[in-house]
Amino acid sequence: MILKYGIGIFFFLMVLTVSVLAQDEDFQSSLNYKVDKMKKELSLTESQAAAIGPIIKEYLTKRSTILQEVAGEGVVDHVSVKATLKALKEEEYQKLNKVFSADQMKEWINRENLMASLNPDGVESTIDDGPSLSADGANFKF
Repeated sequence: MILKYGIGIFFFLMVLTVSVLAQDEDFQSSLNYKVDKMKKELSLTESQAAAIGPIIKEYLTKRSTILQEVAGEGVVDHVSVKATLKALKEEEYQKLNKVFSADQMKEWINRENLMASLNPDGVESTIDDGPSLSADGANFKF
């Protein structure tokens, strides 16, 4: 009887481990895709591409954590979530601004605004219907 439970627990832990590894692979795949996309679209150098990886990873991790926290809540304070995501995006842009040229930064902001306007059902575009992102960074739609 104990052996049955032991085997059951073992298989449960194996399934849980495989699930976590799959999520990690999905996250890494998303991160690599975004960095590769930015590298191609903005004509980034190898050093720029290497520098943005940790910035994008930090942003995606924090954003995911925020959205997972509010996903389980029955009533969500959208104003608070919007403000938190906006501050997170501003932090990301400040860091990217140190890596990108002014033209690259402006191009990336324009591309993100375009994608947000083309995806009205996305989490980011439904949180705020406010003004668009500017090159200055503080006044953007997210």
